[in-house]
Amino acid sequence: MTRWKPLLFVLFSGYAAVLAWHAFERIGVVSLEARARLIEEHRLWELQPGFRGKPENWTRLAARLLNDRQLMTRITAKYGPAGEQIELDYRRDVAIAQAEVVVTAVFVFVLPLSIPYGIILLTRRRPPPATAAPPRPSSLDDPRYKPPPEKD
Repeated sequence: MTRWKPLLFVLFSGYAAVLAWHAFERIGVVSLEARARLIEEHRLWELQPGFRGKPENWTRLAARLLNDRQLMTRITAKYGPAGEQIELDYRRDVAIAQAEVVVTAVFVFVLPLSIPYGIILLTRRRPPPATAAPPRPSSLDDPRYKPPPEKD
């Protein structure tokens, strides 16, 4: 089994790297969708002076170019003090969505590893439990209860 450990380590490391890459990409997509949803909900294209295009175009472009802090600056400019609660709600929603991606990636990593390990544990032969010798009564071992030794 020891000669298989390095191979298994390399195999599982590669598997973890692929899952981490996909999770990283998915977190980027989730963040982009959240920014686009924030722009659409609060109609932030109305704050852009001189914008004459379609709101969908501005939303798509702004979701990619503007970061969260820049969007929150625009939210604060539009709503004033109420922008703080909007920011808290937005950050909470983004954190929950990103956590779902991470938990899913961890689950996808652990599940294939745990199934064979569980099968090995279930099928492994266990030695039968050692049975304790029945207790001997003290009358058998106590010299007071033994017959006297014979004299020749």
